[in-house]
Amino acid sequence: MTPEQLLAAISGHLDPGNGSPLIGFARDLADLHATLLSSRLNRRHQSAGSSPVDVHEQVIAVVGEINSWAVFHLPRPNGARRHTHSFGEVISHVAETYASAWWTVRHSDNEQLRHDAWFHLAEVREGYADLLADIHARRVELPLGWRGLRPQP
Repeated sequence: MTPEQLLAAISGHLDPGNGSPLIGFARDLADLHATLLSSRLNRRHQSAGSSPVDVHEQVIAVVGEINSWAVFHLPRPNGARRHTHSFGEVISHVAETYASAWWTVRHSDNEQLRHDAWFHLAEVREGYADLLADIHARRVELPLGWRGLRPQP
């Protein structure tokens, strides 16, 4: 998925029923990260039945789905340099950055802060574009991912 497609998927401008399952996964991650951001910034905003721990578990599950997809759809070259994050973790990071940037743009009166948030999202987008180029040129091998330690309520 190109950087443009990823941002369109995250923002809800691509139909998850048409094309790659990554579209739905990216959108799900954006919604989950927006929920986590809201609960971090306003403890009273927590939705009924979805604690931050539950939402974090859902993020881990979606990241795992992306990593499972990546095993069958992305090259795994031998001898290439290794990346520090799985493909699911990278997409989750882009989605989290998007959620934070949009929250800042919508809720901050500080023009410099809004600019910095937008600039950071652009940097993350460019990093994702560079990673895709390295993946397709077989210059990088992504780890398979690890579901890690589970948060406790």
